[in-house]
Amino acid sequence: MKVVITGGAGFLGYHLCFALEQAGHQVTVIDLKNSRWHDLRYPEIVDSRFQDNEDADLCIHLAAKVGRLFGEDDPMETITDNVGITALVAQACGRHGIKMAYASTSEIYGDNGSETCDEEDEPFTLPHNVYGISKGMGEQICEHYCPEGLVVFRFSMPFGPGLPAGRGRAAIINMLHQALHGKKMMVHRGAERSWCYVTDTVDGVMTVLDSGKDGAWNVGRDDNPTTMLDVAHLACDLTGASKDLIVEVDAPKMQTVVKRLSTEKLRGLGWAPQVDLEEGMVRTLRWVETLDAKGAVAI
Repeated sequence: MKVVITGGAGFLGYHLCFALEQAGHQVTVIDLKNSRWHDLRYPEIVDSRFQDNEDADLCIHLAAKVGRLFGEDDPMETITDNVGITALVAQACGRHGIKMAYASTSEIYGDNGSETCDEEDEPFTLPHNVYGISKGMGEQICEHYCPEGLVVFRFSMPFGPGLPAGRGRAAIINMLHQALHGKKMMVHRGAERSWCYVTDTVDGVMTVLDSGKDGAWNVGRDDNPTTMLDVAHLACDLTGASKDLIVEVDAPKMQTVVKRLSTEKLRGLGWAPQVDLEEGMVRTLRWVETLDAKGAVAI
C-alpha cells in the first residue's frame, strides 16, 4: 500500500512511519519540518503534493496544531492549521480518490466527569477549548469531502520519546524533565488519565488499518486510570527526585480534568496494549535525559 502522511515528521508521525515501513508499505511524508514546499496552508502546494502522489491508496492526516494551551494562544492559527489545512487535504483526497484517515482527539468529547465516552454515543458535551472544537470541525470536513472509507482516530493520551519539554507539552515528558532538574511540578488537583505508550498507540492505528474497517475509533487506554498526582510520584521515584517538588493546584479553565474513553471497539479487533505506565515512563526517561535544561532537544 502507498501511504501519504501529512505531519509525518512529528511525534506520532515518526513512530507510525516506522511501523508502516516495517510492515512493507511505501510511505511518503509531507511535513513543513522537511521543506517549506510542504506548507499545506497554501492551496497550490497541496495541489502539487497530491498531484505528485495521486496514485496513493491512503492519506493519514496528522498535520495539526496540537494542544489546549497552544490552541488558546493563537486561535486563528489553530483554526487555520486544524480546519483550513484539513479542508484542503480532504478536498485533494476526494479529488484524487485517495482514502483518508484523520487524526482527531479525545478532546472532541468535552468534559464528562466520570462518564465513559465511546464512539457511538458521542458527543456527550461540546468541546470546551479551541483545540477540541477545531478537531471536531476537521472530522466534519473530512466527512464532507471524502466520506468513502473514512477512518477517524480519536487519540487519547499517547506518550513516549520524541517530544520536547516545556509549556503546553505532554505532562509525562514535563514531569520527568522537572524531576530531573529539580523544578516544581504543578499537578492539577483531581486530574486522572489513562496513558498509552506510543508503540501501543501506533499498534492501534495499524490494527484498524489492517482490518479494512472505517468509522471513528478511540485509540488509547481505558484500563489504567491514574491520577496525575500518582504520575508525579512515579516521576520522582524514577529520577530520585524529592516529592517536595510536587505542588497541587486547581485545574485551569477549559482543562478536561478526568478523561475516560472506551476502547471496547478497538479491542474487538484484537488490539491489546503491551507497555504498562511505569515501563513506558522508564523508556521515556531515557529520551528526557537527552534534552537540555530548557527542555529542548540537545544537538
